[in-house]
Amino acid sequence: MRPPAAARTAARLGRTLALVGLAAGLLTATVSAAAPGGATAAGGDATAHGCERAFDRAVRAYVDTTARRDLDGFAALLHPDVTSVFASDGEVLDGKQATVDWLRGFFADDSWTQSFSVAKRTVVGCRTGFVLFDSVYAVPATGTRVPLLIGVSYTYQHGRWLVLQNQDSVGRI
Repeated sequence: MRPPAAARTAARLGRTLALVGLAAGLLTATVSAAAPGGATAAGGDATAHGCERAFDRAVRAYVDTTARRDLDGFAALLHPDVTSVFASDGEVLDGKQATVDWLRGFFADDSWTQSFSVAKRTVVGCRTGFVLFDSVYAVPATGTRVPLLIGVSYTYQHGRWLVLQNQDSVGRI
């Protein structure tokens, strides 16, 4: 069953916010000591630990850029081949430009708020990372509240964590 239009719009906004927060984190999360393909034999543990700290900064930036509606900051977090999937209507955005174009309108609307709580976090060295947010998208003026699960997959390239895939679904953990 398809959720009401307000819930679909809210879910779409939640996904967008999650992407924006990731973008800000990627702007601040660089680890120059990390080898492009992951940890080295001599400094592997230190490098992997550095990548995990950088990943956590990227996740915080995702949330922060969303809260600030910082389109440029969020865009900087996106991989050129990012894919965004909206559970409310099945819409799929392919590529950074399509995602940024969608976010432009979403961030222009200042009537909503969104909460993010990390429900799951996984980092595999300096290669991939994943975060699952338990989130609530709300429009206080209308009383709209939509619970969302937002999954964000990252890849580590050239010393930066970039969002490769963002998908949401209506519901809570």
